[in-house]
Amino acid sequence: MRHGAPSPGAAVSTKVPPHPTSDPPVSLVEASRRAFSETADPDAYVELPGSAAALRAIADWQEERLGSPLAAVVASPGLGKTMLLRVVESRSNRQGLAAGTPAARPSALYLPYAGLEPADLAIWVHGLLGRPCPEIGEDAADAIAALRALGDGAEAPLTLLLDDADSMPAATIEALTDQLPREGSPLRLLLALNPDSKGSRLLAALHALGPREIRHRTRLSPAETGDYVRARMRWAGFPGVEIARVDEAEALRIHALSNGVPRAIHAVALDHFGSAASVGGAEDLDAKRRREDWMGRPIEDDLEL
Repeated sequence: MRHGAPSPGAAVSTKVPPHPTSDPPVSLVEASRRAFSETADPDAYVELPGSAAALRAIADWQEERLGSPLAAVVASPGLGKTMLLRVVESRSNRQGLAAGTPAARPSALYLPYAGLEPADLAIWVHGLLGRPCPEIGEDAADAIAALRALGDGAEAPLTLLLDDADSMPAATIEALTDQLPREGSPLRLLLALNPDSKGSRLLAALHALGPREIRHRTRLSPAETGDYVRARMRWAGFPGVEIARVDEAEALRIHALSNGVPRAIHAVALDHFGSAASVGGAEDLDAKRRREDWMGRPIEDDLEL
């Protein structure tokens, strides 16, 4: 099991995503929505020590072609599991093209949920790939065989990236456990799970496949929060004067209101910057900050078991 948490004193290092377009500057409200919406756009990924460690652990699992066909990213809600899956999808497909993966399919495919019976899962994946699905009978083994056939052996497998994986029904769990090879599989699965009883039960049910468990525990520090917010603002096309407002004090304020959870950081930043365009001026904006500051740090809701 690999842990993605950096040491408390680890240096903050971010890779700033490029600006998405060369269009004229957008309004503050539009830039706020672009920067801090819930959409997990891999082009907007900001690399920080915790997420970088999780991605390295995933890459290690991917490179072990004879290892387990199953891995799981386990993290509390709001820490960015969906973004990690989308980044893995983007990077895997770029690397697959460079390595000569058959052009008829990508190397990795993101699926937003896993709550499908084996036949429906096979039909859905074939449809997303634009491939005709073979006839699938009543036997779930036929469905898993159809999915395995999409891969090109252990050297060029198809990796399914399953979000909200604890929605997987019992029939699919049983079919995967029975039909996937324990090593060298042409079909691999990366699951996103919460560290709760549902996630634990799913991993226990898939125990025969020897799943690799990758824990992503790290919330952002105040310094990382500032780096993260400024990087997202640059990507979304914020004016430089607005980015400069996110100084150390502002980063501490956002961190206190969000507890360092990326999803909550987005909500705080969207509320702040999205409403800044409509306030009367600097005095009104300062008054808004003071109203928020009195609330202090939110109550910890920690599922990081």
